[in-house]
Amino acid sequence: MGGKFRLTAGAVALCALLPAAAFASPFDPSERRVVINDGDSLTLQDLGDEHYSVTRTEDGFLVVTDENKVFYYADENGKPSKFKARNAHRRSPAEKAFLNGLDREKSFKAHRLRTPNRFEESYVERKAMRAAWVPTALPASHHSRGHLRFPIILVAGEADGRENLDSAGMYARLSAENYNEDNYLGSVRDYFYDQSSGVFVPTFDIFLVSESEPFEGYIGNEALLMKRAVLSMLEKYPSFDGSLYDGDNDGEIDAFGVLYAGDRYKSGSSHLGGFQTTMKKYKSTVETADGFVFNTCFIIDQGSTHVVQLIHEFSHTMGLKDHYCVWSSDCSANYSSSPYQAPGVHAWDVMATGMYNGSSRKPPNYSAFERNFMGWLNYTVLEKDSLVKALPPLGTNNFAYSVSANEKEWYVFENRQLVKWDSGLPNHGMLVWHIEYNSRLWNGDALNDSVAHQYVDVVEAGDVKVVSQSKGYDSNGGKAYQKDDPFPGSQNVTKLSPVLSHAGDTVLAGLFNILEPDTNVCFVLNPNIPVNGCEYVPVSSSSEESSSSVEPESSSSSVKSSSSSKLKSSSSEALSSSAKSSSSSKAVLSSSSKPKSSSSEARSSSSTAIAWQGIPADAGFHVSLSGRMLEIIAPVSGVKVVRIFDMQGNALASVSFAGASYRFDIGAVARGMPLVVRLESGNRAKNFIVR
Repeated sequence: MGGKFRLTAGAVALCALLPAAAFASPFDPSERRVVINDGDSLTLQDLGDEHYSVTRTEDGFLVVTDENKVFYYADENGKPSKFKARNAHRRSPAEKAFLNGLDREKSFKAHRLRTPNRFEESYVERKAMRAAWVPTALPASHHSRGHLRFPIILVAGEADGRENLDSAGMYARLSAENYNEDNYLGSVRDYFYDQSSGVFVPTFDIFLVSESEPFEGYIGNEALLMKRAVLSMLEKYPSFDGSLYDGDNDGEIDAFGVLYAGDRYKSGSSHLGGFQTTMKKYKSTVETADGFVFNTCFIIDQGSTHVVQLIHEFSHTMGLKDHYCVWSSDCSANYSSSPYQAPGVHAWDVMATGMYNGSSRKPPNYSAFERNFMGWLNYTVLEKDSLVKALPPLGTNNFAYSVSANEKEWYVFENRQLVKWDSGLPNHGMLVWHIEYNSRLWNGDALNDSVAHQYVDVVEAGDVKVVSQSKGYDSNGGKAYQKDDPFPGSQNVTKLSPVLSHAGDTVLAGLFNILEPDTNVCFVLNPNIPVNGCEYVPVSSSSEESSSSVEPESSSSSVKSSSSSKLKSSSSEALSSSAKSSSSSKAVLSSSSKPKSSSSEARSSSSTAIAWQGIPADAGFHVSLSGRMLEIIAPVSGVKVVRIFDMQGNALASVSFAGASYRFDIGAVARGMPLVVRLESGNRAKNFIVR
């Protein structure tokens, strides 16, 4: 294992530029840099990503460089004007007159037309990148489940005097459990553990190398830097074992990262790295002697935002796309006088500028759409009935509703609260996502490039607009433009009506009486039905269900079941009655709901109040507890729902899954007390008491 290495055929023929199949991350809109511009100090802001970017003065004028890398104001053709760029207080009357007469929008649009997309390629080439995406069978990456390891190569810059960060500190930020230093909410490992409810637990192993050539020479030629980093790593660490990093046994390292030393390297308006791609795209894969290929990769810097950059780019390796405006002329437009707002989902999403929330310490939770894409969450279908719908917080319950407009378009309803990873969001409440699949835009990473038709879109509750990309996120007032986005939000918007497809067809008459009395959000689909405190009224049990025979469950020290043929208290009866509607979401329990029984009745029956409805003894359903981890086995097809209650009948959590098994960390809800765990599959249900 390990030792020698070799290059695959064609690896030595490096491309001058990376190919088009690369997925970038947005530059931090709050970041400013100071350059010496032909003797003058000049403060600049970079917007965009590795596909296309612009450089502006602090007050928003586009600047471009000449052949000597001196910054000039761009004229209306997107070319250098005759005036060198200066900070506002140093401008001459002639410069001010030029800028006052400049059509900024024309300048930006001309610059975009004159600047090729660094990763542009034809739709035919994009289509060949992967199999078509089928919304009903989401193509989560092969490395999004299990305890997996990934190599991270830190590259020092000898010629640039750039030293690698401390490897122990880097390892802790990426892989430690419950990491909390330097105001971080957790490590990268913690982030993905929480997003997947423990399904995916990555470890990032650190390898240190150095590069003798200046980093500037690798701008636009990152392929060579990444390959040299891998070769240096294999030479320095001859015992490198590729099998440790091939979780699916396909002969490839699942994914790896190259982090070069220092902040993002910039030369004029050009930038080094900051994207995810595959080595095969430019025929530069590296293979170990024992046959493991380095292919899927990303390259970022070791600057102050390397943790959130890694989360974003690593998410690309698992299949997610960018949810900000990437390339079109809509990206740089100003929407102050437009009926639209700046495209993209901004601070709400780690696949947009939300990655920089909380000074890059509070990347938001994956949305329910992203969790569903990864196979970490199954939507609960929003049934069109008269019952109150309750949405518990997504971050702790992994629960969301969905309703389809057609086979390629749907809405997702989730509840986001300002807790842990979501504590840096602009506001709390129900987010409404409008998702539509388009294979050309999906493969081209251009989902939100058209302001009039976005494909991963947050439906704003209020009427405050994000007027530009830079206002979608900034260190001061960015959140003010998005506080009205959730329901009810800052404007107390209590209805969304009608809910329409992009084609104008009615999906729902509306969501009405939207209420957020605590950390739950409730609503109804009938405006004549009141919502009072998000209370749940149980559906009465049918005579058939109440007379169901009971099959015994083997007991253990942590999970007990009874041979009793009926639930022994009205509390448990209320729990069992919800089974009829669990799979179709006809009833949802909120954390404030209480079945109609006294706490004393519930406590008196807690030792024996276990029932099965419609599940044979040999069905293989099983629940066990190991530490804080609840292991659920349900080897039947279809979506299963797990609901957890305290012994008084209060609902504490709800999760759903489609596979044969599921693991759920109950530490946040257990608090050392007995719990009732209800496992529902279709119209069948089974209750367990967990101690």
